[in-house]
Amino acid sequence: MFHQGSSAIQIAGQICIATFFLVIGLRNLKLAENHVKKFANLGVPFPRVFLWAGFGFQFAGGVSVGLDVRPDVGAALLIVFTLLANALFHRWWLLDDPVGRRIHMNYFFNNVGNIGGLLTLIALRGPVG
Repeated sequence: MFHQGSSAIQIAGQICIATFFLVIGLRNLKLAENHVKKFANLGVPFPRVFLWAGFGFQFAGGVSVGLDVRPDVGAALLIVFTLLANALFHRWWLLDDPVGRRIHMNYFFNNVGNIGGLLTLIALRGPVG
């Protein structure tokens, strides 16, 4: 069953990670058309397909980690999603506005921390049968 052999702290950690990605994903669904326009402006090919693939990675990864069903695969999906989000949306070093630069720097390094947590999850949970 779900979370078999996991400690309460492991379960809580995985649920926190999953909640973060699922809540942000739901919020971003409301902004889908804005994201498509941003992707198009950045020259991303097939921006709508790219966006929905990203949502697929985000939601599948979040559910996988939260329910402890192949959390290694879910964490890998979330890592790819997060790396791409940073590369596309949080390029703080290109911004002239100091407030915008600080905000995107915070998002960028928050995502770096999330990737660290996901890598730790993979290391601790490893490939699960």
